[in-house]
Parts: sequence; structure tokens; C-alpha cells
Amino acid sequence: MIVLGVDPSSTSTGYGLVKSHQRKYHYLACGCIRAPTGMSFEDRLVFMHDQLGEIIASTSPQQAAIESTFFGKDANATARLGEARGVLVLAARKAGLPIAHYAPAEVKKAVVGRGQATKEQVQFMIKRLLGLKEVPRPLDASDALAIALCHLHQPDFNAHQVGRPRKPEIEALLQRVKRR
Repeated sequence: MIVLGVDPSSTSTGYGLVKSHQRKYHYLACGCIRAPTGMSFEDRLVFMHDQLGEIIASTSPQQAAIESTFFGKDANATARLGEARGVLVLAARKAGLPIAHYAPAEVKKAVVGRGQATKEQVQFMIKRLLGLKEVPRPLDASDALAIALCHLHQPDFNAHQVGRPRKPEIEALLQRVKRR
């Protein structure tokens, strides 16, 4: 089972791929999706959607896990994060992936053992859990790996999924749209 973890951001979206085989976890890849400087916000959304779609197409994960939105003091920043998260969810669903959603504290607790862990503590545990020689960088990428591992730690992956498998008529409609 290959799981794609996604740490959404409107400027630097982290992604991480982890393979699980017989209760062992294997690092496959991680990185960040960063739009070129000077792009409008709307163009960055298109860029993120397209880039995640390409990552999915080239790595063939079976499931996706994405961090849920947290609410900050800046309503505008929260709204932009929600929009970025929306296009990332759309890219994963268009690829047919079931998607699980996890709160930041839930991810930290699954990986470090406590929900208030720092990003550096998460990064250190990712290195240990995946047997890496160095901590994965940048922090957005290590967070995405943590989200994937959080999903793999769940007793029942399907309990956190949003959306059921597509009905045949929805699948047919999506195929027609893709051909245009």
C-alpha cells in the first residue's frame, strides 16, 4: 500500500509517499510544491493542482491523507489555506484516490506520541520511523510524511475516508470531461 501524505499551504505544499508492506514502512519520496514567484494566487492554485496531479500520476499511490485546516487569527490566511486545500483534495479525487483527513494534533500524536510536538520533533521521528540517514527537509515535506504515517497507523484506514467509491454514472461523467 502506497499512501500520499499532503501538508497543504498556499505557498509551499509538502508531499510525502510512504509504502507499507507487512507492517514495515518504506520511504519513497517527499518534497514541496512551490509556485514560481510572481504568480497570482489563482494561478498558484492551478499550479498546485496540476503539480499534485502529476505526482499522483507518476507514483500511483492507492490512498491519500491530507492535513485538515486549522483556524488562525488571520481570517484571510485561513481562507487562502482552505482554497489551497480544496484544489489539492480535488486533484486527489480526480485521480480516484480515497482521501483521509487528519488534524495537526492527531498527526503529531500518531508520530511523536503527543499532540503538541514541535515540527523538529516530528522531523526527528520521521527519520527514525523510516530509517533515514538524515531528517527529511524541508519541514513541509517531513510533515507530509508524518501525515502519511499517521494514516498508516490507523487500525482501519477506511474509517477516516471521505467520499465513497464513485458510482458508475459519476465515473462515466468524469471520463467524458477528461476527453474534452
